[in-house]
Amino acid sequence: MEIENIIYETTRGIHSVDDKLRIATIFIFCWKLNNKKFAELLYTANHTKFINNLNNEYSNYQVDFTIKLTDKNIKDCFYKTLEKIKHKYDKDGFYKALFEGDEFAVVIDQIVNYNIQTTGNL
Repeated sequence: MEIENIIYETTRGIHSVDDKLRIATIFIFCWKLNNKKFAELLYTANHTKFINNLNNEYSNYQVDFTIKLTDKNIKDCFYKTLEKIKHKYDKDGFYKALFEGDEFAVVIDQIVNYNIQTTGNL
């Protein structure tokens, strides 16, 4: 199942399209941005702080990553999405190892992203 389909399935309980889009935005943005940011989203212990930091980091781009984690339904859907994405995309534990700073995972990530790092974001 693709990440978009996972998000679609796990956010069905949310009635607001805006709230669904916010969840989709943060997962797809981090997934496409880079492995380290995606790993941090998947494994951080404090998602509120992570989202606030992401908002601050990309404030110049007028993107709002805020998710209403105070709303029980939205919070449940967010974490359901998180768990399904972990199950689908981190079966081998690479993102967890990267988040924990495992040297092998960090080197693999640097090798995979070598052209992006040396030529800039394309």
